[in-house]
Amino acid sequence: MGNPHAKKRLVIARRILDAYPTGASLDVFFVAGSVGAGLADRWSDLEIDCYWDHAPSDSERLAPISALGADLTTLWPYDQADQEFSEDYVLDGLDVTISNFTCASVDAMIADMHDHGTISDATQYRFASMTRSRVLSGGDTVEAWRQRIEPMLDQVVASIVEHELSPHSLPGWNVRTALVERGDVIAVRGLLASVGRAVFHAVLAANRFYRPHRIAKWQYSLLGECALLPERFDEDLDGLWGTDVSVALSHAERLVLNTLALTEGVLGGDLPGIRAGLESQRNDRE
Repeated sequence: MGNPHAKKRLVIARRILDAYPTGASLDVFFVAGSVGAGLADRWSDLEIDCYWDHAPSDSERLAPISALGADLTTLWPYDQADQEFSEDYVLDGLDVTISNFTCASVDAMIADMHDHGTISDATQYRFASMTRSRVLSGGDTVEAWRQRIEPMLDQVVASIVEHELSPHSLPGWNVRTALVERGDVIAVRGLLASVGRAVFHAVLAANRFYRPHRIAKWQYSLLGECALLPERFDEDLDGLWGTDVSVALSHAERLVLNTLALTEGVLGGDLPGIRAGLESQRNDRE
């Protein structure tokens, strides 16, 4: 990993791992976020994911912070939605976030994907960290999780694309021409931004990448890793932000339909329900 910002932060990550007491029931420790992906810059903090064989106690979470002489910022309570215990602290001037999970929570997420064929946002963030990380301990466990996920990828891709490109996820899509004709610029700009986010997430899925964050960060780096892109993708993505909203909308329409076509090609089959919804538009009314 030649990135100097990532290398500097990895040195600190190894110090943090060494600070956990011997015998701690910590099964997996990996560096996530931009550092784990090798993309770090001067703005990057250090994100670490820890997986335990039980729900960690406050004393287990605080022990390495005390050993390091770091300054605790926040000891967060358990987050039921993300099944996460987390703490923030500052070490050598660097902001550090530790996200703690149980190994059982991963097993439950994989089982849920298998049973329902869908994937939640929280699961996407977890799997993105898992697949784009620098594992410092517990590599065999992480690899076993990855292998269990692999057979379900086509099903997961279809689920993500059906969600992202559904008109329900693109507010105003079915009345887009009316919005432009009425001069509802705020609504049209909101729709265009939604299209940008949706195709970004769908293209990542088509390339077997999970969405790593709630915000579309590291856009160009992530898209640069994608071997598959829709036709005229760069042109149409840039075209979303033009000053003429009617021209921008034409870019949006082509962008969405070309992204759907790309995904259907990857999956080897049509997604007719999504296509019908995207191609529909409210009829003109007097």
